[in-house]
Amino acid sequence: MLALIASRVPSPVQESAVGDPGFLTLAIVLVRAIRRESAAALNRHCDFIARAGGPLPL
Repeated sequence: MLALIASRVPSPVQESAVGDPGFLTLAIVLVRAIRRESAAALNRHCDFIARAGGPLPL
């Protein structure tokens, strides 16, 4: 699962010097992916509404 998520990250994941146990890296990658996908979903929604001729929500 981590390999799939890490493969979608545009830049390499930097490990901390302290020795991150792994779950922190996984949590950070998941949060970044969710934020990126939610922004893309909003953009797709706005584009769809604009093509349909309706008002933009923002």
